[in-house]
Order: sequence, then structure tokens, then C-alpha cells
Amino acid sequence: MHFWRGVRIPSRIVENVYGSGNFDDAGDELIATLRRVSGYPPDQYRYRFDFDSTHQNPWYHTFIFEIQDIPDAIYEQFISQIAILGLLENQST
Repeated sequence: MHFWRGVRIPSRIVENVYGSGNFDDAGDELIATLRRVSGYPPDQYRYRFDFDSTHQNPWYHTFIFEIQDIPDAIYEQFISQIAILGLLENQST
């Protein structure tokens, strides 16, 4: 059985950092960051993207990045790095 662990990034933050609608750029940066913290083996961890736009207010829409079977230590490094990129607010790990 596989375990998926994710981070929810407010869509408004993605757009503040990368520009309006630039979720592809944000996704590329998340993938590159994952590869960096895991020592660059290509596709060592499976990942997937999603959006949660179920809330009526767009302020609460989120860009979701999930990683399969990532160890705690690597995940913590990943979270630290995306915080440096300015993509997190009040994110608990």
C-alpha cells in the first residue's frame, strides 16, 4: 500500500510568486525542489498535482502537490525549501 503526502498551496500565493495563471511554472519548481532534496535521482518519487476550488470564495482555492512514499526527513527538507520559495503560509508539516 502506498502513502501519499501532500502540501496545499493557496492559489493566490502561487499567482503572487509566479504571476497570474502560472501554475505550470510553480509545478516545475516543485518538481525541481523535490529532486534537489532527494539527491536528483530522476523520478525517485511519484508525484501528482490537483486543484481544490470547491470553496465559493477563490481566496480559499488551493494548488495541491502530493508525493508518494516520501520519507519524513526528505519531506521536511522539501517543506523547508518551498517555504524559502515563498509558497507557504502557516503550513504545518
